[in-house]
Amino acid sequence: MVIEVDEGKDKPYYLREKGPKPAGIYKRVGRSIGKANEDEILRMIMSSKKYIYENDISEEQNLSFSALTRAFNQNNMELTERNMVSLGIKNSQDKYTNLGFILSDQSDVTVKVAEYDKDRNFKLKKQFTGSLIDLFHHVKEQADRLNDVSAKIDIKSFRRKEKVSYPGASLREMILNAFVHADYFIRSNIKVEFFEDRCKITSPGGIFNASMEEIMKGTQTYRNHKLVNIFDKLGLIENFGTGIPRTFDAYKNEEKQPVFEATENFFYVTLPNLNYSENDQINDQINDQINDRINDRINELDLIILKAIHNNPGIKVPEILRNLTNDNIRVNENQIRNSIKRKIHGYIEYRGSKKTGGYFIKA
Repeated sequence: MVIEVDEGKDKPYYLREKGPKPAGIYKRVGRSIGKANEDEILRMIMSSKKYIYENDISEEQNLSFSALTRAFNQNNMELTERNMVSLGIKNSQDKYTNLGFILSDQSDVTVKVAEYDKDRNFKLKKQFTGSLIDLFHHVKEQADRLNDVSAKIDIKSFRRKEKVSYPGASLREMILNAFVHADYFIRSNIKVEFFEDRCKITSPGGIFNASMEEIMKGTQTYRNHKLVNIFDKLGLIENFGTGIPRTFDAYKNEEKQPVFEATENFFYVTLPNLNYSENDQINDQINDQINDRINDRINELDLIILKAIHNNPGIKVPEILRNLTNDNIRVNENQIRNSIKRKIHGYIEYRGSKKTGGYFIKA
């Protein structure tokens, strides 16, 4: 005999003699059964009552909105009392909502940004607290700075080919996704962590009213619908629900692919670093050069010198100078020697004695 019990809508269900507390409420985890904790019970009650955090009245009512006002002004809009009500920052009783609180200057939302070395020691550790508007811009600024660019020289074309660690809009979209879809009822932090081989973004709150499979197929669900609407009005969101597809598009044709994971309480995104290679020593050397000050990056003169060496194997500095001078390129021997010593040494080598030797392109 098989008994099927449909999922109920008035959770939690509990043992009558124990009551609606951990001792009387059980949940299935895989093949096992365990007791629900107080946070899980609270979330069941909230879900069954269709509680929406951003609509609830904020405990803090003495709020200011300088960051949000500035963002509205930059978009040629005005943050009026009427707008606050229509956007959900205030309710019809003139009370600030939780949406208003997390957008206010008094917001206690915290976002952590970290960068680690190969031994998991901190290279960078920052923590930002305040209005979600300022938080997003602070975090994006840090992420852009940590999105390194590597470069390789194509010896055939003598052009510099650059590759960012996290391509396209992937990094921005996933940080934005964490901000607008986080469960701010859960007292936890959004974290953006940069490891040598990946960036991991963690946000509180699992998938809202959908499965991972449905999300991957394009299903759109909004835990914070009004927050999404405000970010859209401020031009921070280009298209609703396209963050994950755009991230996959950015990694199209790449061997390494983004990974999305969700638990009941957290959502994780892992973006692979396209410039990371355990065995490519030449790539590491080039990265060291490219990450120098901007004035030390390989420039057009360096590429011309490389081309001269390629076309004239065994050439010396005085011959390079004559070669470039004949092409009406203004340069001196010191500039050529500086380029060879500081910039293009990774691509060339000196063979032979000082008298008879010269520069060659590395095989």
